Amino acid sequence: MQAKNRFIVVFAIFIILAFNATPSYGFTNTMTVNIPSRTIYFVSQNMSKLYPIAVGKIISTSPLGTYRIINKQVNPKWVSPWNGEVVPSGPDNPLGYRWMGFYSDYGIHGNNMPSSIGTLASSGCIRMYEADVEELFDMVSYGDIVNVVYQTIFPKTSPTGGMALFVYPDFYKKGLNTRQHIESELQNYGIKVSDDTFRKLYKYVNVKDPLVFSEGYKVIRNNELVSSNVYRSQDGQFYMWVGDLKGYLNIDDEKIKDLKSVSVDNANYVNIDDIANLTGLKFIVDDDTNTIKMIGNIIYYDGKFLSTTNYADYQNRDIYIPIKEFFIAAGHTVEWDPQKGVIVDGKSIKYKIYESKSYINQKDLRSLYGLNITVDSSSNKIYIKRD
Repeated sequence: MQAKNRFIVVFAIFIILAFNATPSYGFTNTMTVNIPSRTIYFVSQNMSKLYPIAVGKIISTSPLGTYRIINKQVNPKWVSPWNGEVVPSGPDNPLGYRWMGFYSDYGIHGNNMPSSIGTLASSGCIRMYEADVEELFDMVSYGDIVNVVYQTIFPKTSPTGGMALFVYPDFYKKGLNTRQHIESELQNYGIKVSDDTFRKLYKYVNVKDPLVFSEGYKVIRNNELVSSNVYRSQDGQFYMWVGDLKGYLNIDDEKIKDLKSVSVDNANYVNIDDIANLTGLKFIVDDDTNTIKMIGNIIYYDGKFLSTTNYADYQNRDIYIPIKEFFIAAGHTVEWDPQKGVIVDGKSIKYKIYESKSYINQKDLRSLYGLNITVDSSSNKIYIKRD
C-alpha cells in the first residue's frame, strides 16, 4: 500500500512539472540590436557577426527589452497599417523576403529600400540588407534571444592598442550623452582628453555621427578605430602611423616601402594621400571634430590586403572583385583577348568592365573556384579564402 501511494505521489509531481515546465531551447543564439549605433550583433556557439540595420523613427521607436524569436516566415505578406491593403511577397513588399518576429508586430526583416539601412526609418521593426537577413534567417532558431538595447557610448581600440571613445547620437533623447557621463567614461577607460579638446568636441554631441573622443586627430572607418596616432605636419599634411596602417589593412611592407613618410619621435608615419593612391581608399578630414574618415570597400585575400572595389551592392551582395589583382595574387595567368575578352589560365570567364578595368562578381568567383568568400556589410570588407 505504501509503494502504491508513493507511485501516486511521484506521478502527481510529474504531471505538475510537465504542465508547468518552462520550454527548453537548448543553446540559444543571441542577437543584440543597438539603436544608436544601428547595428545587430549575432552570437552563436561557433561565430559572431555584426550587421548594419535600420531602426525605428523617433515617432515610432523600436521596443527596448529582451525577447525571443517567436515566428519565422519566408516571403512574408505585408499588411498596410494605414489602409489594410495586403502586399504579397515581391519587390513592392517593404518586409523583403524574410521575417523573424520577436514581439507583438515587431520583427527583424529584409527591405525594398536599401538606402534606409543605417538610418532611423522604420515603424519600429529592424530592417536589414536582404542578403544579410537571409544569411541570418538560416542561422536563427525559434527561441533565440533578441536584446534591443540603447547604448550610445563605446570604447574602441585600434589594431595596435590605441583607444578612443565613440559617442553615437542620442536619437530617442534619453539624456545619456551628458558632459558628466562622457567624462566619466573617458576616465573609466583611461582615455586622456584635454579640457580644450573636450569642449571643442562636445559642441557636436548628438550632431556628428559618431563623435570620437581622443586627443589629436584619429582615423575611423564605420564602427572601427583605425588609428588614434596621426601626425599633422606644419604644412597641413596628415600622416598615419605605419603600425596602424599595417595592423588595420594587413598590408605587406613591400607595398608601402615607397610611400612618403616622416619620422616623429622615432616612429614612422605615412601620408594619407599616398595611402589613398596605393589602396584606392578615400580619406575625408573633419577639422571640427579632428576626425579623418576612411572610406572604401576593402578586399582581403588569405588575410592580406588585396585591393578595394567601388562596385559593391550589399543589398544583394553583387560585389565585384578586380580581376587582375585577384588572379595574379592567386597565382593564375590573366590575358586580354580582343575577341574573347578576359582569359584566365587559357579559359574565358564572365566579367564586367568599369572605368576601363575588368571585374568579376564575387558569386561567380565563388562558384568557379570553390573559394570561401565572406561579406561583412558592417565594415565594408570582403574576405576571400582558399578552402
